[in-house]
Amino acid sequence: MRRRSIITVGKDRAEIKIYTLRRGNGVPSYQCAWYDLGKRQTKTFAEIENAKFFAQQQMLSLRNEGKAVGEASLRDVETLWACESRSQRFGLTLVAAFDEWFAAKSALNGGSVTEAVRFYSAHHAGLPNKSFAVVAEEFYSAKEAAGASFVYCRSLRHYLGRMKKPLGATPLTDITTPQIDAYLRSEAGNHTTRNNLRRILVTVFRWAQKQGYLAQDRKTTPERAMTFSGPDTAPEIFTPDELRKIINVCPKNMLPHIVIGAFSGIRSAEIERLDWLDILWDRGYIEIKAAKAKTKARRLVPLLPNLRAWLEPMKKDEGAVCHCPNTATRLNYIGEKAGFGWRQNALRHSFASYRLSVVQDAAKVALEMGNSPQMLFKHYRELVTPDAATAWFAIMPPKAV
Repeated sequence: MRRRSIITVGKDRAEIKIYTLRRGNGVPSYQCAWYDLGKRQTKTFAEIENAKFFAQQQMLSLRNEGKAVGEASLRDVETLWACESRSQRFGLTLVAAFDEWFAAKSALNGGSVTEAVRFYSAHHAGLPNKSFAVVAEEFYSAKEAAGASFVYCRSLRHYLGRMKKPLGATPLTDITTPQIDAYLRSEAGNHTTRNNLRRILVTVFRWAQKQGYLAQDRKTTPERAMTFSGPDTAPEIFTPDELRKIINVCPKNMLPHIVIGAFSGIRSAEIERLDWLDILWDRGYIEIKAAKAKTKARRLVPLLPNLRAWLEPMKKDEGAVCHCPNTATRLNYIGEKAGFGWRQNALRHSFASYRLSVVQDAAKVALEMGNSPQMLFKHYRELVTPDAATAWFAIMPPKAV
């Protein structure tokens, strides 16, 4: 097909050219070509007269438009064409592109969209898009595979389940510190419970950071979250008379747990991991191996005379010292049977209080319990009289008749 210009109608912005188009079959057609608001337009006719008539009409129309539209407006129209051309690169119309920009600007309260994109890229670039629920499951599986205790895993499963309700579907990289703060405030319980939940979140996010799920060069969002404070309350302990009542109603298979907790201060979870081989009778200590300790640090706990007296009749060469499932349920039952109910961690609290009254050395007691002196005073120490402390460690097994 060949084309040549044969007629020009009008001039400047109202100029229209009529081209004769010759195809292979020899039948000509006539194409009108003009520019409307900066964009080339064409229309083809079979007859030259029709093309001329259309050109005259279009010329008049363009002249009238030129009177209504000033030079600046034409430049604006050209700008709009350029903007639409850019938006089409992403499959958007100019209106759709503007709507997206307006939504982003509104979400930022007028802030810079460019800065928001830079921030997003810095925090998300190259990171996997994993939800909190998926990461929480991976974290739990990793702890199980690493040999975490049954008690720890059970507690972890419970608390992660609570967290999945408000946070589960959200990508880990999108969870913000204000979102963590709002979740912690919404949780039932006292300040200790909320701080414990925060600590679990910190542990999960730090683990995720090591896996490459979060940026490596900054604190995680839970680390920046608030901590909670509340009134300092004295730790609950048992009196010597209450401990005697507990021992009197205690089933034989739970007795090692009770006396070890009361007269050594070893944590309940650590007691459940004890083997008879961990009791060093000849050296006068109970060894808490690093793999069995909450703090992952080995320590030696004194085997006090009254504790030795209680344990020696039950002594075995090897095997678990305590092998009672559902320990927490059993302790609650023992407390109810004793007539005053069980008190959470009261055996450990009691030992710390009575032991400190006897030795008057916070650093020594903290070392035996696997804590710092600050933690000892904050969580485990209650003021008791020397007489009460003497009575506590004088509790001995009944003599065989």
